[in-house]
Amino acid sequence: MNRASIEQILKQYKTLAIVGLSQDSTKASHQVARYLQEKGYNVIPVNPNAEQILGQKTYKTLLDIPPETQKTIEIVDIFRPSEDVPPVIDQAIQLKKQHGKPYVIWMQLGVTNQQAAEKAQKAELAVIMNKCIMTEHGHLFGEKEDPELEKIKARKMQEMMKKSKSGDEISSPITVTDADFDKTIKEHPLMVIDCWASWCGPCRIIAPIIDELAKEHAGEIVFGKLNVDENPKTATRFSVMGIPTLLIIKNGTEVDRIVGASPKLLIENKLKKYI
Repeated sequence: MNRASIEQILKQYKTLAIVGLSQDSTKASHQVARYLQEKGYNVIPVNPNAEQILGQKTYKTLLDIPPETQKTIEIVDIFRPSEDVPPVIDQAIQLKKQHGKPYVIWMQLGVTNQQAAEKAQKAELAVIMNKCIMTEHGHLFGEKEDPELEKIKARKMQEMMKKSKSGDEISSPITVTDADFDKTIKEHPLMVIDCWASWCGPCRIIAPIIDELAKEHAGEIVFGKLNVDENPKTATRFSVMGIPTLLIIKNGTEVDRIVGASPKLLIENKLKKYI
């Protein structure tokens, strides 16, 4: 689906049922739902293992939502493994037949099921696959950085990197891209990759913490920053569905991750077992 169509969907439709919404605030689905609430969207949680998430009553399935609420659902946002999508599509189609809604099936970044998508389209549901609704909203409606300011920031970052290197110690976050990602994680035994975007408020909150940790753990951990807007291949490869996401990579392999703007102490406690 093209950008103009996505923009129209996000402008026009404001009520979502999020299937697979986690009550764990560190999970991508929780971060996305909270972001959408802050942007004025009505979020209806669907999770069989919770009673309430983000202040909203939670339902086991789409069909367990009361009919009066079902009638309001415009988008079904799916945070489930790709193989678990078909039953959700079947339920959405049933709601469509009963209420004329939802209008859109949105499968989050890393979630794809072509057969289910085709079935939904035959039922006159628009389908978006393998895209993060938070990222797309941020692209279209988020705060935009001045391009010249971004260039200045990039130059300063490079200068800081040159000044910070002492032997093998790197005391400032380094920039990582799709092109050099594999090479970089092989060069450094332990890395933390901060997956971020310029429009993301929580990313700006966590940035100073990353800078502090890079200085404090120079020689032990190398911190990198990956702009997911500019490097979508790596973000997709690691199924980064919410930002900020910190990928903890040891000897070239992801061993853990932290999703969301977590406190410094939480991040440090998580990293201790890998140092």
